[in-house]
Amino acid sequence: MGNHRISSDLKERALVLWESGWEIKDICYAFHVSPTSLYRWRDMFDEFGTTTKPPSPLRGRERIISLAALNAAKEIFFHDPSVMLDELMWYLAIHHDIAISKSALQATLVRAGLTRKMLQKIACKRDESSKDTRDTACHYGRSPIGEPAIYSHQFIRDERYTLTAAMSTQGYITTHIVEGSMDTYDFFDFIVEDVLPQMKPFPDVQSVLVLDNCRIHHTDLLQEVLNENGVRR
Repeated sequence: MGNHRISSDLKERALVLWESGWEIKDICYAFHVSPTSLYRWRDMFDEFGTTTKPPSPLRGRERIISLAALNAAKEIFFHDPSVMLDELMWYLAIHHDIAISKSALQATLVRAGLTRKMLQKIACKRDESSKDTRDTACHYGRSPIGEPAIYSHQFIRDERYTLTAAMSTQGYITTHIVEGSMDTYDFFDFIVEDVLPQMKPFPDVQSVLVLDNCRIHHTDLLQEVLNENGVRR
């Protein structure tokens, strides 16, 4: 017996015939329904007073983000795919009076088709005299499914510095900073002028200088100075 929709008045008519003494098999034959349906209609009528089940008072969770706010979020990611969720949360709270958790916002964006992906950065300007901020730029962003997240970024550079430090089991002894990369002469000056004055002849404490295998750390001149001061390497 195939599924077919039966109006509420026909269901009630079937129940009236049942109460009038009709056999269940005759009612089922006349209305092309199963006995199970007939019993279900009667139970529903006894409970609700109608053969149609009333709508459930329980409703699904209300949408947290309105359509206008969601469209605004899409517009934000269209102009800047690198916007962080924290920034978007503040925007929704200030401009749309919407308080939403980061996890709920993430799920909402995914349902809206805004997925997280690696940013494709395009240089819009290069400035050799400013600070290099590329390390602080975002690496991931959001864009509609099937579209790349393209971010126009200003690549800028600044002067570079090298920091060198000497330390013992008690902590740092001294540090030294040079502009650019450190070479053999810079390292030699650092050891002779800053480190050796705080060391003692072997076998006293702080009498052994441990260096890695960096090429600028190993010169004959440096070894000669260490030997003259009784410091072992």
